[in-house]
Amino acid sequence: MRLKNVKDGQEFSFLLTGLRNFLKTLDTSPQYLMELEQRAYYVVNEYSDKETKDNLDAARKRVIEYLEQIMTGSPADDCLLTILDNYYLFLEGLLERTPHRRGGIKKEQLSGLKIQNEYDVQHLLYAYLKPLYPLARAEVSEDTGYGTVRTDIFLDSEHVIEVKCTRDSMKLKKLIEEIEADMVHYHAEHIYFFIYDKEKIIENPRLFRNTYENKVKGKQIHIVIHQPKIL
Repeated sequence: MRLKNVKDGQEFSFLLTGLRNFLKTLDTSPQYLMELEQRAYYVVNEYSDKETKDNLDAARKRVIEYLEQIMTGSPADDCLLTILDNYYLFLEGLLERTPHRRGGIKKEQLSGLKIQNEYDVQHLLYAYLKPLYPLARAEVSEDTGYGTVRTDIFLDSEHVIEVKCTRDSMKLKKLIEEIEADMVHYHAEHIYFFIYDKEKIIENPRLFRNTYENKVKGKQIHIVIHQPKIL
């Protein structure tokens, strides 16, 4: 994180501007932005460079602590759902946008990258999330007491992501059975089902989401569905 190595107020101000713009793209609540401003404020002492630097360091630490709180400590808020909902924007930017003609990456190279199964979805989703959730881990095993389950993407002990990718041989009933089994097996309070409906077997995504969210007592179930146009 570049904030940890800030050298002066000008660099700090530059990084804060980028951070504000990023949070706005996530439709972050105004209260988060206000809290960020309050934590980033520090007094400049025109007579003492040392005191100004100490104040800057204190503000930098406050901002870092706040970012860890909202981005890794409590990922179950609207930010994570917005990020997961915007996953296809990431794919469009990576795979469908024509690279600069002077660059080394060619359009034909990107066109060869196709999502075939849930392992491909997991790989790209993990790369997409890792900069935002540095503590995230892939394929973490958990002992449930009556067996072992594997979490596709582990954010923390209370927040996990299970990836599903439909295939031409999969029936809707099979997908539902897998989701209902995972709801019970995972110990985490917040379970995010990231469904890449490649074959579009879910006819009504909104109804499907409403049916299975909040289905298990004591757990918060989140359903995110993407039905790709190209991949």
